[in-house]
Amino acid sequence: MQSASRRPRSRLHLLLPFLLLLLVSCGQGSSLRTSAPSATSNAATRQVRATATPPPTPAPTPTATASTTVQLSVQTELEPNDYAHRNYCAEGAIATLLSTWTTALPSIDAIGVAAHVVESYGTIGANAVQAINAYLEQITGTAKFGYTGTHVTSLPAFESELETDLSGTGRFIAAGHGSPVLVHVMTATLPGWDGYQAHHMIAVFGYNFTAGTPAGDTVTYAESAGSVAGYNGPQVETISLTALWTAMQNYNTDITTDPVTVIS
Repeated sequence: MQSASRRPRSRLHLLLPFLLLLLVSCGQGSSLRTSAPSATSNAATRQVRATATPPPTPAPTPTATASTTVQLSVQTELEPNDYAHRNYCAEGAIATLLSTWTTALPSIDAIGVAAHVVESYGTIGANAVQAINAYLEQITGTAKFGYTGTHVTSLPAFESELETDLSGTGRFIAAGHGSPVLVHVMTATLPGWDGYQAHHMIAVFGYNFTAGTPAGDTVTYAESAGSVAGYNGPQVETISLTALWTAMQNYNTDITTDPVTVIS
């Protein structure tokens, strides 16, 4: 018996499986190329791109510095021009100092009591310091502006004390103003004394250090003495730093009982 003949398959039928496989493969490739980045990926990108803004640099705190020229506003006080007050120069200098702190100045006699003045001699440096500090604490309510008596033998050290106190730097920054420096001198070489030699205290309340040399730089001080004490001149004197230093050195050479040369 003749077997039934087989009908040949069409080419389309044979190629169909391969076409389906090819379509599936292309779809997978296209899907990989167009897929969106994940949320985690976006967050990481934002973190990388974000830049931290640095905090602003704080402005430096200004520091008070000494000026080359200072002239304080003071009230000068004269000793009563009589024999009993001929040695009240320290009291007059203290009154000038206190005038930069208050307008209600104590009298020369009251200061003399506070500073334990001796009529025949005057006031020693340590007692002057004690009186100044007692008054300042009463006026300001604090002891932080206190003065100290020192034996100064170096001109640069003396200049530094003048600049610090008169310019209102150092301990006086909180006060907002400067204050005079009191100085022990011998009078013979100073103006107005006509060669008369005596132990004396003055209040230096101004300086001009623009020249940069002791001979060219000047200081301004208050004179409290009168003619009975041997002084015949104005209440305010301006002399070279060299001239003042000479009078201070003469005091250092002559005096032995009171080593305080500068109260600042």
